[in-house]
Amino acid sequence: MKAVTDRRVQKTRALLQEALLDLIVEKGYEAVTVQDLSVRANIGRSTFYFHYEDKEKLLLDCIDQLLSFLQEQKPGSDEVEGGGIRFRFSLAMLQHVQGHRKVYAAVVGKQGTAVLYHMKQMLQSIIEDEIRQWRGAGVLKELPDGVLVTYILGSFWTLLHWWMEQGTPYTAHQLDELFHDITVTGISA
Repeated sequence: MKAVTDRRVQKTRALLQEALLDLIVEKGYEAVTVQDLSVRANIGRSTFYFHYEDKEKLLLDCIDQLLSFLQEQKPGSDEVEGGGIRFRFSLAMLQHVQGHRKVYAAVVGKQGTAVLYHMKQMLQSIIEDEIRQWRGAGVLKELPDGVLVTYILGSFWTLLHWWMEQGTPYTAHQLDELFHDITVTGISA
């Protein structure tokens, strides 16, 4: 019986996540209400509150799933490729954005500040983890971790916004190469 309950919970949460993404595209995150989410997912408000405290908890669940996706995309080896740095989060994130253009365009275009804040927090934690791994390889300049994280996140975030605003003129692979060409030059020992 528990497996049935788990499937129902998963199905309801998937419906709510899909509803959130659709509504972000239509009206922007800030304008979305719990009532909108309940109607779109075809569930009652009490069912929504059974699963999530509020719409921000739903958003965080979506971002946690993205974090899991990005972590799954990492290669198993921490070896330095060709003696240089290769950030593993960037290509997977760019491919995710490319596959969900409408959602990201809505967030960037309608200033989904809560969404952007949580996305940046998630990317910051991934970058911090990668920097810790690269420290051991001895290929990073002796700069404070906070400076490195800020530089890498800022570079990636700025390129990501530019890419979306320009209508993704490059593939995810091409932009990832540009990101590495620009960023690695500044942080390599």
